[in-house]
Amino acid sequence: GSFETYINPPDWEGYGKTKSEEQVMILENEAMRQDIWNPELSSFHKLILVKCCKEEKVVVFALTDFVIENLGKQFIETPPVDLATLYQDMAFNTPLIFILSTGSDPMGAFQRFARESGYSERVQSISLGQGQGPIAEKMIKDAMKTGNWVFLQNCHLAVSWMLAMEELIKTFTDPNIVIKDTFRLFLSSMPSNTFPVTVLQNSVKVTNEPPKGLRANIRRAFTEMTPSFFEENILGRKWRQIIFGICFFHAIIQERKKFGPLGWNICYEFNDSDRECALLNLNLYCQEGKIPWDALIYITGEITYGGRVTDTWDQRCLRTVLKKFFSPETLEADYKYSESGIYFAPLADSLQEFRDYIENLPLIDDPEVFGMHENANLAFQYKETNTLINTILEVQPRSSSGGEGKSNDEIVQELVASVRARVLETLEMEGASESLFTKDPQGRLNSLTTVLGQEVDRFNNLLKLIHTSLETLNKAIAGLVVMSEEMEKVYNSFLNNQVPSLWSNTAYPSLKPLGSWVKDLILRTSFVDLWLKRGQPKSFWISGFFFPQGFLTGTLQNHARKYNLPIDELSFKYNVIPAYRDQAAVIEAAKTVKFGQELPMDVELPSPEDGVLVHGMFMDASRWDDKEMVIEDALPGQMNPMLPMVHFEPQQNYEPCPTLYHSPLYKTGARAGTLSTTGHSTNFVVTVLLPSKRSKDYWIAKGSALLCQLNE
Repeated sequence: GSFETYINPPDWEGYGKTKSEEQVMILENEAMRQDIWNPELSSFHKLILVKCCKEEKVVVFALTDFVIENLGKQFIETPPVDLATLYQDMAFNTPLIFILSTGSDPMGAFQRFARESGYSERVQSISLGQGQGPIAEKMIKDAMKTGNWVFLQNCHLAVSWMLAMEELIKTFTDPNIVIKDTFRLFLSSMPSNTFPVTVLQNSVKVTNEPPKGLRANIRRAFTEMTPSFFEENILGRKWRQIIFGICFFHAIIQERKKFGPLGWNICYEFNDSDRECALLNLNLYCQEGKIPWDALIYITGEITYGGRVTDTWDQRCLRTVLKKFFSPETLEADYKYSESGIYFAPLADSLQEFRDYIENLPLIDDPEVFGMHENANLAFQYKETNTLINTILEVQPRSSSGGEGKSNDEIVQELVASVRARVLETLEMEGASESLFTKDPQGRLNSLTTVLGQEVDRFNNLLKLIHTSLETLNKAIAGLVVMSEEMEKVYNSFLNNQVPSLWSNTAYPSLKPLGSWVKDLILRTSFVDLWLKRGQPKSFWISGFFFPQGFLTGTLQNHARKYNLPIDELSFKYNVIPAYRDQAAVIEAAKTVKFGQELPMDVELPSPEDGVLVHGMFMDASRWDDKEMVIEDALPGQMNPMLPMVHFEPQQNYEPCPTLYHSPLYKTGARAGTLSTTGHSTNFVVTVLLPSKRSKDYWIAKGSALLCQLNE
């Protein structure tokens, strides 16, 4: 039936159009909670409906309700981890394993528990690493006789000793070995493939997630703070405000992780020791009663925290965020950390007053305190949903059940036939247009033709691999050849609508699912094919390149040759042209337009004297304002609007206007790649300079960037 037969919220009319984000949230909460669903729908049906219509709400609302209804409320609430309770499940032959997660350290809680149990004198702990294995072994053997406790920290750092540890722990259950009843073994380790499975199976396991949310994060810092350090300083109230600023900054940079690539390109492991180090440095430099801001900002931003940050764009972001919470301006009267005015450093003298202020902070953080747009919450919810669904796919059983519908083999065979029919087998350089090979007066070939040749080679490698593997897979399903492990992986990827790793390892970076990936590949090969047959396009689709950096270098090289300039003095000036272009429409138009005729969409386009026209870029955390010709805040719910066409114009010794925002252009939405020798990630293409009426810091905090392609 129609959608209304399944769900009919009381105020569906104009849903999401005229309403503010807050009203939409209330409406959605109502929709998820009330009995406005068709009573015939089971909770699983509701989950499927929400996934189809409002994917980002799956984890936040729908799944929570599903779990409560089917398993019970206790499964969605994190129980407080109490060592006294865990201790009751332990025995001399049952160790306790702390599975570590970023930002949490069980050592403090363990030491408190040991003191309360009267064991503080009888605990031996060692942090494992190179050469520590034999020492730990002796420690355990002695403790088995004396009945003491042993705590082995960071087992994941002693890979080679894990086997020996496993053998030693196996002896605990040996009836011939005498162990004193009071002996206990505690272990801590990050999740690791090398950790012995038998030890895991025979022990109590516990993990303690770091606090979630700004309030919990700052509360943790102030729980560990001593009154003497906080209250007795020559700087008085300024000192307390600065300390609060550092703790707030620490919470912000840890919490930015939840926004995925909008927060940080690479997920960094900032932890409590970074904050302690920053506070100790602060104490050291402020002994005289003066605040050496330049030195403090440099040490905190470039060394204490910046030392962990490897990506150039993340370093820029860290410096910008630090400025907001740790700078001379933060000590001015009425300084607020964000526009809402909820967050600020209180003017108070005692540690307790600060703690009371922290307790009254909002439980749920608004994106604006991070300098983010409200859409950032949607990005976070999409990320949570995708992680969850991918995890479920990875753990589901692979056996095919009998019954109605197509078998797995039939599904895969249909997909194979469809891909083979739609994807080109090879791109031919032979029949290419004559215009590509005209040489300049010095007898040099156009650099972009060289780029085209390299692209053709790269695409042909991929196309050959795809067609060969599909042929083999067909034979394997028919039983003509053995189904190798590699083919099995391709087969399973097809069932899950994922791109086989065999292909993606040879292909360009992409986060698309299989269906969209194949469509995208067809568009890319058509783009190259059109270029081969019709000569250079009027505007280049930057997303269609295997290696867009090569195309940009080729453009600069052409310019350098034309005007006889040194190429290292050239860089691009970016002129935005208020015209939009969809590559699929270009390819469709090319099918109907006779050879040698201009495409209808090319007629209005300017023909630049120098440089190239480029289209196909999407905006992340911003949009383009056609009226003002500047970048502006994104509209609610609009995640990745198109950027109009841009004229990349080479200039010699170009000095850009200081108000332009330096926006990185990435190949995919996951901005991290492997770091290349340039200090940039392999996912980074070029810095595009965009006009803006707002300050650069405004866009940096939002994580605004450009993307060559989206994830759908």
